[in-house]
Amino acid sequence: MTQSDFSTAPTSTPGRGFTAATVFVDGSPTGMRLVKSFGSRLSILVLPFAEIARLKERLSPWDYVVYVIDDPMPTSDQKSYIGHGDGERDFGDRLGNAISATTQIYVIIADGDTFNKVTAPYVEGRLIEICTHLNIPLANSGRPFGRGLRIADDFEQLVGHAQALLSVAGFTRIEMARKEPPALRHRISVTMDRSEMVAMTEEEKVVVPQEGVAYRLNRRDLRAVGYIWNNRFYVMAGSDYARRSRSDLSYDHQRRRDLLEIEKWVGPSSGTSDKLTLKVGFHCRGASFAAKLLSGEQIDKDSWLVIEPTVAAPTCEAPE
Repeated sequence: MTQSDFSTAPTSTPGRGFTAATVFVDGSPTGMRLVKSFGSRLSILVLPFAEIARLKERLSPWDYVVYVIDDPMPTSDQKSYIGHGDGERDFGDRLGNAISATTQIYVIIADGDTFNKVTAPYVEGRLIEICTHLNIPLANSGRPFGRGLRIADDFEQLVGHAQALLSVAGFTRIEMARKEPPALRHRISVTMDRSEMVAMTEEEKVVVPQEGVAYRLNRRDLRAVGYIWNNRFYVMAGSDYARRSRSDLSYDHQRRRDLLEIEKWVGPSSGTSDKLTLKVGFHCRGASFAAKLLSGEQIDKDSWLVIEPTVAAPTCEAPE
C-alpha cells in the first residue's frame, strides 16, 4: 500500500479527536475497505455482504469481532443488525433472506487482545442500546446480557471509537439520528429485553381494538384496558397507572416507573394528583407483566377480565 491508497478525514470521539484513514484494499471505494485510526486500537473492515467469504478468510477462528450489517441505500427499509462473534461465526445467519443486494457488513476488529469474551459483547450491547434509544430499527430479536448492561467506564472509549469509525466507514445512522433526536422513544426497558415495552404504531391503534380480545383490569380503583392480539398484550393509552405514593414497589418496577415518567409515557391523572395515567399505548410480553406493571402489585393474568363484545371498544387515545 502506498500513501495514495489512503483517504483521511478528521473525526472526533468523546474527550479527544483522531484522524481516520480509509485504505481501499481492492483499489476501489466499492470494494473491500479498511478504516483505521492512529488514535484507536480498533479498525473496521467493510465490504459488500455478498462477498462475506472473503472477509472470513482474513479472520482467525479465535479473533473476537463486533459487526454491523446494514443497507446504506436511502430508499432501503431493511433493518440493521448488530452482533459479535469470532472467525467461525456465521455472520447474518439470523437474517435469513432479508438481505438486499446493496447490503454492507462493517466488521470492527481490534489490536491484540482488546476484544475478548467480555469487551466484544459489551461494545455490541452498547451499540444496540444506543440504536434502541435513538429509534434506529434493528433486526435483532433481543438484546444481550439478560438482566441489564451496566456502563463500564473502562470500555466506553472503545464504544466511542467504534461509533466514530463506523460513521467514517459509511454506517451513519447513529450520527444522523443524534442530529434529530426522537421526541418519543419507541422502546423502553429496564432489562436488556428490547421488547419489554414497545409503543403502539398508528396502524396498531386502529387494528388492535378491532381484531384483539378486550380485557379490563379487575383491581380496586384502577381503570385499565388491554387487548391480546398477535401473541402480545396491548395496554391502551388513557389507562390508570399505579399510585405515585406507593413505596413498596420492587426494584425493577420502581426503575420502570422512573423510566416511564422520564420518557413521558405516563403523566399525572386529571382526576387525582396521586394517580398516574398512561399517555402512550404499548405492547408487552404478556398479561401478567402488564397487570404487575399497572398495579404495582404481585398479581397475574387472572386479574384481567374479558370485556363482552357488546361493549364499545375503548379508545387508544390518551386524555388531554
